[in-house]
Amino acid sequence: MKNSKEIFTTIVRIKGSEQKVVPVKSNKPIDKSLLIECSKALSRIHIGAPIKIGDVICRNILNTGVDIICAKNIF
Repeated sequence: MKNSKEIFTTIVRIKGSEQKVVPVKSNKPIDKSLLIECSKALSRIHIGAPIKIGDVICRNILNTGVDIICAKNIF
């Protein structure tokens, strides 16, 4: 059976801003079987403000070739 893929969306914690989290998403579809592991990896990340839409939060997550990018400007 073929694994289906989808764009992964979640939130990541922020330091140095009034907002506590920022939405992020994958730049390419990722296997659904890896979504929980991706969530666990991103739960350990704290990013610093300011950050812009499209900035890479995590490059090549879980060696999949997929980058996690910011989906909202935070200043």
